[in-house]
Amino acid sequence: MKNIIAATAAIVSAVSAHSWIECTNHDNSEILPWMKGNSTLQPPVLIDPAMPWYAQYCKGWPRNKANPGNWIDESTNYIWNLVAQGFDMGAVKPSDTHACPPSQRSPTYQNGAPMTTASPGDMIRLRYGGNGHTRGYNAGFAKGPGNVTVYWKGSPEQEITDVSEFTSANALQSQGFADNSFSYPADTSITVPENGLVDKGNWFELNLPKNMAAGRHMMVWVWAYNGANQWSTCFDVMISGSGSGSGSNSPAPASSAAYSAPAVAPTKAAAPSKAAAVVAPVQNVAVPVKNDAPASSPTPAPTPAAPVAPGGAVTVTEWDTVWETDYVVETAAPGYNGRRHAHKRHARQF
Repeated sequence: MKNIIAATAAIVSAVSAHSWIECTNHDNSEILPWMKGNSTLQPPVLIDPAMPWYAQYCKGWPRNKANPGNWIDESTNYIWNLVAQGFDMGAVKPSDTHACPPSQRSPTYQNGAPMTTASPGDMIRLRYGGNGHTRGYNAGFAKGPGNVTVYWKGSPEQEITDVSEFTSANALQSQGFADNSFSYPADTSITVPENGLVDKGNWFELNLPKNMAAGRHMMVWVWAYNGANQWSTCFDVMISGSGSGSGSNSPAPASSAAYSAPAVAPTKAAAPSKAAAVVAPVQNVAVPVKNDAPASSPTPAPTPAAPVAPGGAVTVTEWDTVWETDYVVETAAPGYNGRRHAHKRHARQF
């Protein structure tokens, strides 16, 4: 009976808060000002960087991540709950202490979603969803939303396979879960989505060591809160060049099939540099939205006037605070032909 109660508690913990890496090399120089500006409109206009029409801002992806992704599927099948998986229920469910979910235990990448390529000394910006937890909701509350750490063994072709390897010796960099994030409204007493919290963008600016050896470097992003490691995402960075620190947007060699690893294992590199290089901005390639509605007299612009991102701005009209959000989006993104489409989106309010 005690085992059943404990297992139930682990499952409840799994539902209450979760997140995962959506992009391992994200350029937010253009989309973040849109997000901030549109949050001041009345009503606010939601811009979610995870939507497929903003995929051009992602230059690198986690292992086996689809592009475009499916939020409903990913929130069930792509994420890895370290606490729940590690719970031992004997023959019913033995403990699983893998560092990565099954789909991420080899350096496999789907078409259109390659691994990140960088040079020694570069900064790469990881992006993950706040999922309603940026201000501590269901992930620590008064203690805050916890911390995220990237673990790395320090050499090419070295895999972290077990949670026992999440050690200080393998820790490359850490920060608070919400240290680099954007959420609104500005009133920090609003901490839950049911009361209006919107937190669609959290970032981790990872500084790569200047003396990293060339080759594929496996890394694990881990979110810890309430005193325990809770969630992980595994990814790779292909290091090339000699440390220009200029950033790289070139696609990695392994873009679909499993990567074929060379038999080399250089020694661990030194700690990362504090100085972060700036990822070069990406030109906005979205085109103006085609309006299917009849022409009407223009209305005065809201005050303050704020930019609306073309080809993907979303006005949320009705929230379902349990599982999903229904909304209508008008977009000129490729494949949507400027038409209005009804979409159903995972509310990320667990």
